[in-house]
Amino acid sequence: MWNRRRMRRVMRSAMRSKTIWLGLLLVILGAMYDNFSYLQSIIHPQWYGIILVAIGVAVAVLRFVTTLPLEEK
Repeated sequence: MWNRRRMRRVMRSAMRSKTIWLGLLLVILGAMYDNFSYLQSIIHPQWYGIILVAIGVAVAVLRFVTTLPLEEK
């Protein structure tokens, strides 16, 4: 069972995780892209596949770079 102290430790460790930061960045960019029509005109739909592949590669690279679970950071 998770107690408060353990949860705080995991949350602090998560802030040092490059994978967590990438996920947060993707959430922010996705929300901005969805809510601002100006941004929708910047990225042409033909680039969506390439962008998704790049995101997948970034996540895979971060996974290989990650050596410790969040609780041990």
